[in-house]
Amino acid sequence: MKFFDDILKENNKYSLKRVIILTSFIFVIYLGSFITISDKILEKEVNRYAIDVFNSILLFLISLLGISETGKKFLNKNVPEENP
Repeated sequence: MKFFDDILKENNKYSLKRVIILTSFIFVIYLGSFITISDKILEKEVNRYAIDVFNSILLFLISLLGISETGKKFLNKNVPEENP
């Protein structure tokens, strides 16, 4: 559980952004695996809308990660450094 606490907590509180990122990542992996496996089993192309949903959630995840990293850079840039 320490692994999840380190990933999901920020200042000993759960971060909603991190929880959404982890949940979206797990769902994207699951949905991508389902599309790939059902393609092989059914031997026909999966509904195009399922692939569009996969792409949309993947873009959402990428943009959320980008926003998170950009926020960290701005936060670190705006915090004044202490000189001893």
